[in-house]
This record gives sequence, structure tokens and C-alpha cells, in this order.
Amino acid sequence: MLVREADMGLFKKKNPQDAFDPDVFTITDTILDPPRFTFLPAIYQDATRRKWAVHQRGGEPKIFDYADVLQCEIVETGNPEDVPEVSKRELAQQILINPAQATKNNAAKRNICLGMGVIVAVQTGEDEISKLEIPVTAGEVKRDSGLYRSYRNVAEQIKEAFDAMGRPEQ
Repeated sequence: MLVREADMGLFKKKNPQDAFDPDVFTITDTILDPPRFTFLPAIYQDATRRKWAVHQRGGEPKIFDYADVLQCEIVETGNPEDVPEVSKRELAQQILINPAQATKNNAAKRNICLGMGVIVAVQTGEDEISKLEIPVTAGEVKRDSGLYRSYRNVAEQIKEAFDAMGRPEQ
């Protein structure tokens, strides 16, 4: 059975530039191109105009200036430094009171990262600051594994792209 191109709209990758007016924003770099069928937004850069944009599939893109990036950092869930030392009795109480937190603490002690992402503080209004949270992984991964290093590398590349926006023009 032959499938016509018109029937393949679901599988055909769209040109991301189609969502933007080329006189206002031209994609020069892609910071994040999320997998299809996720709710993650795409993040693009227009280096010539010193702008960047967040585009949620099916919505209108939101365009920002480089100067709108206030701060950027990589965050992890299950950081071993964040785990308080507790006695066995306190641990048992903690498990009963908040089992999810006890699980996170246990994973951190076993050198397991439960999630990683990049958080960008963005000036969205005159007196308004918003956080853009870009998840890199939400699954368990051992910190001494190649997969963890791969996720960390992706997070560092995203962070570097936003950090570069804060540097003065050369």
C-alpha cells in the first residue's frame, strides 16, 4: 500500500522557522530540540539580533532579548550534600512521615541522580522574573556512569548557551 505525502503530516518534521516572522526572528542556533510527542518547548537563538525564543508546539513563540537572561544554573535532584545525617530512629520516622523524601535521600547516599535540569531566571516584565525550567532527565542514573556524564554534558551545553548570552558583544 502506498502512502501519500499528504497523509504523512503527522510524521513529517516541520521547519521551525515557519513559526517566526523572518523580519523579527531568524533561527541561527537550536538550544533545545525536544523529542516529538513531549510537552517540552523548543528553544532557539537568533545570534544576529541577540534574541532567543521559547516555542511550545502548537503555540505562539515567546521572544526574549539576551539581556533578559539574569542567571542560569544546573540543578540535580538527589544531591548527596543536601542529605542530613540522621539516626536510625529518625530515619524510620522520616520514612513514615515523608516516604518520597526518604527515597530521595537514600538515592543520594547511593550516588544516584534522580533528575537533572537547567533553570534560567528570565526578566519577563519590568518588575517580573520568571523561571524557565529545562529538564534534561527525570530518571535514576548513577553519577559515575557514562549516561550521567552524557546528561551532564547536555545540561552544560544548554547552560553555556545561556551564559554566553549574558556576555557583552565582541
